[in-house]
Amino acid sequence: MTAAITPGPNNIILSTHAVNYGFKETVPLILGVFFGFLSILTISLLGLGKIYHSFPTVAMIIKIIAVGFLTYLSFKIFNSKTFSNSKNSKKFTFKDIYFFQIINPKGMTMAMSSSAIFLQNEFPYYIEFILIFSCFIISTASSAIAWAAIGHLFKKYLNDTKKIIYFNRIMAILLLSSIVIIVL
Repeated sequence: MTAAITPGPNNIILSTHAVNYGFKETVPLILGVFFGFLSILTISLLGLGKIYHSFPTVAMIIKIIAVGFLTYLSFKIFNSKTFSNSKNSKKFTFKDIYFFQIINPKGMTMAMSSSAIFLQNEFPYYIEFILIFSCFIISTASSAIAWAAIGHLFKKYLNDTKKIIYFNRIMAILLLSSIVIIVL
């Protein structure tokens, strides 16, 4: 659950989006991360985690798609030279970020690992499920809000093109470095 606050694809996307569009415009993405990750966690807790680990080919396909998507997204962010306030720029939507959770390597790893580690049959299954789910409700919501708020606060310091370019490139490199989690 500590992993929710560390840099990863969701957090970097939320922060970058908040810098470019503001906190209010990032709320649908926060909700997309929240409900998307909790959907993956629920499916994992209901048994998909075992299936995922039983079929390494499926895991490999998801990793390949994730690497491709994150590389593409990093490239787009790295080459961005301005805030994305133009009418022609495509913003992420709730649906985009919700379904991104399917290939989000950090989120998938957290969900699958949590179901394997924390379901210990020490208590009735539904009690363990509720406890795990409740912890992730708190950590996912607080992390998503915190990263979007950080991005929103940075916006006022990024008052010229040069600073925006540096910020976008740093965020793109951080996003690209999250691929290491997938490959390892």
